[in-house]
Amino acid sequence: MSSLPKATQVGKDLRALLEQIKPINGYYTDLQRVYGPTETAKDNAPKPYALVRPGTDTRTSTAGFQATRLRYFDIEVVFANGEEVEAALDAVHIDILRALGLGRDLPERKFPGLVDDEDEATPSYASNGTKTHSITITIGVTYVATYN
Repeated sequence: MSSLPKATQVGKDLRALLEQIKPINGYYTDLQRVYGPTETAKDNAPKPYALVRPGTDTRTSTAGFQATRLRYFDIEVVFANGEEVEAALDAVHIDILRALGLGRDLPERKFPGLVDDEDEATPSYASNGTKTHSITITIGVTYVATYN
């Protein structure tokens, strides 16, 4: 079998989309790099960067050799300590949702399978010796997997 499993492809497509978050493309944030689930950013890595980690993956229905599944992704964006941290965290949240297609006029411009009306953002501010701030945005993506 030469193609990737559908879940793996969805994660790769999500990371490729997030790599486009740069001011030249109309975003507030200039993401320096997007790391996948097996990659680790070094302490001196240029910031801001994003860590994309798959979360739970649940079967929601089955028909024959196929199943509809819902996979959650945690997108953590890490920033260096700076003056406008709250604004930067808010801006990257907006940028990620815009990149996924929220606010787009045509449905085909949305990230395929994105669960509408459901996302969560949790900021974390530097404290107790940490030198970075971050925001973790959780999104859900529905996809169809084939099992034959």
